[in-house]
Amino acid sequence: MTMPEILQYSAVFFCSLNIITAGLEYGWAAAFLPRLQDVNDVNKLVSLTDSEGSWAAIGILLGSLISFPITGVIVNILGRKTMIQLSFFPYLTSWIAIACTQSPAILIWSRFIGGLSDGICFKAVPIYIGEISNKKVRGMLQSSIPICVITGVITINIMQLFLSFSDAALACIMLPSVSFIGMYFMPESPYYLLKINRKDEAKTNLIRLRGTKDVEDEIARIDEIIEKQSREKKITLKDIFSVSSNRRAMFIALLLRVAQQLSGISALIFYISIIYKESGALFSVHIFTIIFFGIQYVMIISGNTTVDWAGRRVILLCSLFGTALALFVEAVYLQCLQQNTDLSKWSIISTIALIMFVISYNFGLQNVPCLIVKELFPLNVRKMGICLSDICFFILASIVSKYFEFVNTNIGGYVAFYSFGICCMVNFFLVYIFVPETKNLTSLEIQTLLQTGNKFKKPLEEI
Repeated sequence: MTMPEILQYSAVFFCSLNIITAGLEYGWAAAFLPRLQDVNDVNKLVSLTDSEGSWAAIGILLGSLISFPITGVIVNILGRKTMIQLSFFPYLTSWIAIACTQSPAILIWSRFIGGLSDGICFKAVPIYIGEISNKKVRGMLQSSIPICVITGVITINIMQLFLSFSDAALACIMLPSVSFIGMYFMPESPYYLLKINRKDEAKTNLIRLRGTKDVEDEIARIDEIIEKQSREKKITLKDIFSVSSNRRAMFIALLLRVAQQLSGISALIFYISIIYKESGALFSVHIFTIIFFGIQYVMIISGNTTVDWAGRRVILLCSLFGTALALFVEAVYLQCLQQNTDLSKWSIISTIALIMFVISYNFGLQNVPCLIVKELFPLNVRKMGICLSDICFFILASIVSKYFEFVNTNIGGYVAFYSFGICCMVNFFLVYIFVPETKNLTSLEIQTLLQTGNKFKKPLEEI
């Protein structure tokens, strides 16, 4: 491995530590909410009601909802590297407060503060990786981001087997600390430096990243892109909704984000430990939780291969159908359990249903919507379209998670599972009707499909 490659991989490693930290925050609820809500545990530092626990769970989503769009603006002012480093301070504040507090309110606000860093990193890290990496490895390095998230989720669920609530929170400070120090020695994005007219520094960084002094051609290409962008009209919401093809693209993007969240995925990520315990827990709750997220890890790694082989639309429909089936099975099981039906001989059904859910969801719903959303929008409105769909994602994730807690506490978890299953079936038909197949289509062909309203792939000459 050459020195430039080592530098690129080192930069990706250090900024990805913050993405793993975001995963630690997402997995925190499954790992520790059961302890904090256990009325029989008199040794816990802080005690949470079901409602307080749900606010603690979604605190990170609300924080991300605030910081994610703001970072999209500030990252062009302060720089990608600086924004990644600044995410250290909310992380530090959040984890220290979680480790020390005995107040539910402070715990909830601590999670919100941590979510601010999540939003910063989910916006700044992909941009930074895309701008410093060689085009040969750029796709591979950017695809590592969801893997880093689930790595963090699994890690904190393993940590809770060996560490106390406070010790685990303090241990989580290590990753953003190493990232903060390591990023100090990493180069800033040459693209950003050229954009703010620091050409000499941009050239120096590009020489470090490419391992050659012959970088004039790449600098010229970047300058050309920057100049072209500066001449283009500033994109507004009007440009999304005034052009028919953009409206259709936005509708499909929001439909796919809705389909993701109304499957109940965020609720299951936050509450899988509680759900499995309430369903009769055939195995250890802690071990099953790790298995649940471990399956998700494997499915995320293998997901891209399946999509390229079978096509986006087919995979998405299969994923929705399988997810709905798993949700209905779990709903029936929980309903029978709540009606005091003896299910001692059938307790494995819940385990199978939950495993079937995570496999079916990650088979398509996990990654296909993000892929299609990127393909739908023309380059000039892509950033705006993706940003709006991501904001929708955070809002829906918060609502769905809070909805599950309310229904589970006041009516029964089976009602939530029935509603998630129904939503999956509704979205199955909506996807079938409105979402086109984009596999092997050029950007021009996709825009032609959107402009004509044609739902399925055809050669451009026939449209």
